Amino acid sequence: MPYTETQPSLYFQCTGSGTAIIFISPPAMGHLTFRYQQLLKDHFKVITFDNRGDCRSSNKDETLQFSDFVNDVKRILDANDISQAIICGYSNGGLLAQEFALQYPNHTLALILIGGYHSPANSTLRLEYKIGISIAKWQWISLLAKALSFNHFRDKKAAKDMELEIKKTNPHSLTQQYQLGLHYQATDRLHHIHCPLLLIYGANDFYVHSYRHGFQEKIGDTEVAYIHHSKHQVPTKYYNECNAIIYEWSKRKKWIK
Repeated sequence: MPYTETQPSLYFQCTGSGTAIIFISPPAMGHLTFRYQQLLKDHFKVITFDNRGDCRSSNKDETLQFSDFVNDVKRILDANDISQAIICGYSNGGLLAQEFALQYPNHTLALILIGGYHSPANSTLRLEYKIGISIAKWQWISLLAKALSFNHFRDKKAAKDMELEIKKTNPHSLTQQYQLGLHYQATDRLHHIHCPLLLIYGANDFYVHSYRHGFQEKIGDTEVAYIHHSKHQVPTKYYNECNAIIYEWSKRKKWIK
């Protein structure tokens, strides 16, 4: 199994060839969040990984900064000798993707945000983060694992696979992931992102739709796609549509043949 050589040791998977696209998951969920995005390997070099402390990746019980998780994305790219990639983040993973684009513009070919927002400002998002913090602090990882896997996968085996992975997550680092995400703010810095941006939303994921206006106002090359009938769980429950949108957008940008 591939891990980064530097510490903390991060688990990753790299398949396919061509333009690199790295997928960043929400807290605890890990690489299996994008098990169906592996279908893109015929057109891209697909990279998935576990954030530090999540699933198979290691982490010490130490105080973490948002930059630690962002720098880990660069470490994964370096481990695969990739100088530039499409950075794709799902939900809270989209915050890491945005910050990566801000901190490492020369290594960011483009940005994809699935269910994306630039700050958890609305009450629904903030409540979700606070619930996550409470669950992590009480170390109810088994409960979280069951809830996340059940909500994301229709296939029972896929759900069980994710549940078992999430149970390995470090509660201390998970608490910090949620806390850092809750206080993240990129709204006033979006104009510093100069790469193309693709926003993918579930058509019924209403509480994040309004964020597209901020992105469109401040990032010139922004495209928005909605997936009919979908709520937030786009990469897992509507993966065919999600993958098709990524493929067609990348083809129009001439990043793939």
